[in-house]
Amino acid sequence: MFYGQLIYMKATIEFDDELYRELKATAAARGQKVDDLVTEGVRMALRPEASIGERRRIKLPIMKSRKAGTLKLTNEMIAEHESKIDTGQ
Repeated sequence: MFYGQLIYMKATIEFDDELYRELKATAAARGQKVDDLVTEGVRMALRPEASIGERRRIKLPIMKSRKAGTLKLTNEMIAEHESKIDTGQ
């Protein structure tokens, strides 16, 4: 068996007060330590192609048409449908 050592590097990072308060509050809200949240952010920054795809993924509502063929929607129709979703109708 191979027994190895995990080696961690320490770094000092300076944040302005407002950004650090926001970082600390976000970490607490997610149940994480500040160190873990910063590490997650650095990993995302080093793999931008993966994080961009994840952030852009959205779920669109399914809208059924009464007639076969192309569904032509106006902004008013979309707003009406979204309001029904918001109110649970």
